[in-house]
Amino acid sequence: MKKLVAIISTVLFLSSCDKFLDINENPNYPTDVSDELLLTSSIAAVTNVYAADWGQIGSFWSQHWAQNNTSSQYKIYESYSISSNTNVIERSYQTMYVDGLSDNEIFLKKVEANENWGAYLMGAVIKAYGFQYLVDMYGNVPYTEAFLGSEKLNPLVDKGDEVYESIYTLLKTALSKDVSHFVPENYELNDIIFGGNIDDWAAFGQSLRLRILLRQFDANTTFATTEITKLLADMEAENIYLLDKDAAVTNFEDADSKSNPLYESDQRQLNTTNNLKACATLTSFLQANVDTRIASLFRPVAGNYYGLVPGSYDVPSTEFEAPTLIASPILTPTMPVYWMTYAESELLIAEAWLRLGNVEMAKTHYENGVTASFDRMEAEIGDLLTGAYAFPTTGFNNQLKAIIMQKWVDAADGGRGIESHIERVRTGYPEESAISNQIQEGYVLPNNYIPGTLIYSKKGTTGGILPRRFPYPDSELNFNSNAAEYKALSDADVILQKVWWKK
Repeated sequence: MKKLVAIISTVLFLSSCDKFLDINENPNYPTDVSDELLLTSSIAAVTNVYAADWGQIGSFWSQHWAQNNTSSQYKIYESYSISSNTNVIERSYQTMYVDGLSDNEIFLKKVEANENWGAYLMGAVIKAYGFQYLVDMYGNVPYTEAFLGSEKLNPLVDKGDEVYESIYTLLKTALSKDVSHFVPENYELNDIIFGGNIDDWAAFGQSLRLRILLRQFDANTTFATTEITKLLADMEAENIYLLDKDAAVTNFEDADSKSNPLYESDQRQLNTTNNLKACATLTSFLQANVDTRIASLFRPVAGNYYGLVPGSYDVPSTEFEAPTLIASPILTPTMPVYWMTYAESELLIAEAWLRLGNVEMAKTHYENGVTASFDRMEAEIGDLLTGAYAFPTTGFNNQLKAIIMQKWVDAADGGRGIESHIERVRTGYPEESAISNQIQEGYVLPNNYIPGTLIYSKKGTTGGILPRRFPYPDSELNFNSNAAEYKALSDADVILQKVWWKK
């Protein structure tokens, strides 16, 4: 079964670019496919997009990684010049809808009709997870009419805040169902995240629920505060549980078309290990704080963890060759794809308590989250929690910054930069360097550079403003008449637009 799942995963990744967004199956009249297989295929497709496509772009935009100066595969990511017809934008959008969320919608219809509420909870979490990222990276997206196939070839483009409201309601409804009759053995092999453990799915759903609330906190403060207060009260009363383990896909093999999709797309399919290099923004932060996770995130060269300044990919090889000087991110064929880590869940709880004014509880969960991150990366934390990473005793902004900076580092493990990118857009952390224009291409940072502050790419195309979101793909702009209003914006303008929760 492991081999079958891995094959499904890679086939979805490689074939999705040939499909058009119009969903060719109507979930109201599903074909006779078992719900177990639909669960596997939907998880696999979402995993591919999250890791291989969005993970790569996000890791460049979060400045975890940089483009090597002796190759050119990802220059458009580091120069912020992706467009509506960029292959990865087309492919990821279509795969998420056509393969991931469409299969999941059929799955949801099937299990809801059978009142299989445990399986329904799984599908609800997958749907909320996928659509949160679609809204966070595209803004307004098809939701209510997205999966009606030939009945609705031009689906309504729903407002981002309305999609958020819908997925939050979906999660709460699914989490309230009686799952006592759920038969985990029926999903043990096909649930490639939790192996059919419905308690883990419920915990993941609650953690995702908290993430959805925090994302919109500034834009919808009263609602978010009320719901967070209830959620934390239920957690303290042990009426609900949040993640106490990683939500991860782990069934990969070191074989062609069966490996981790990020490794598969970047290294096996491209037949090189030289495209991705460490970014000086992250390595400077880790080194300044003597953070031992650096050895779990990067392979040094001659014992050094040099990182490239963003946009240094055109430095002549006569000056230096990055593969012989610059550290590389550690990617392996069997490394997990983390949908959410336990560390992230604890840091979400820390921010939630901070928002409610309980600094002591925020500190406790912050320390839990940082410790979990070190533990997962098998790194020694030493006295960092009483030293460089001690939770600030005062100042809301200082305390929030500490939490988000640790999410930023944690997301560098496994190429989850899309999450830290979104959090940077939401919170402003990591902060932007005040001296970007003084920093030269290469790997040497000036003495007045503050480690871990984002450097505007030396090849940036957005006028000094860091990107916020993705452009809509051509398949949506050209074939969905309801998306016509978005065609008036140039790609460069679109990626600087704010999504609904960013005030």
